Amino acid sequence: MSAPPPTPGDVVLAIAAVLIGCIAGAAAFHAGWRGGNWLAYVPGLGCSAFVAGVVGQRAYPSAEAVRRLGSAAAGSSRPGPWDAGVSLPVIGTRLTPLALCGLLVAVAGLSVLLILEHRPDPARIRALPHRRLEEDDAV
Repeated sequence: MSAPPPTPGDVVLAIAAVLIGCIAGAAAFHAGWRGGNWLAYVPGLGCSAFVAGVVGQRAYPSAEAVRRLGSAAAGSSRPGPWDAGVSLPVIGTRLTPLALCGLLVAVAGLSVLLILEHRPDPARIRALPHRRLEEDDAV
């Protein structure tokens, strides 16, 4: 009872999840770098763990585990960090524990970031005046 190979829909879903995770992680790291708020790195780390979990995912139970333990024992064994053993009922797919932990860290980090984000004082914000184009072209 080895796991079935991924369908084309599963591959497209994984590609979309990795793209979204990479974009969200890059945006979080950029916000942390530009804004100076270290809490923005927490969702970035969660997105990175999610992407690593999706990219390194293996079928669960693996053919090696089925051969070593038998199909009944392999199906009831605990999945490792790279085995797709955690199922998501809403989407109908299976994730690795690393990807699921990364997703939870990203969501929790984003929640904490939005709750504790520092708002700058409007009186201290300086708007830079725009220079006229003629001043830029002067030699």
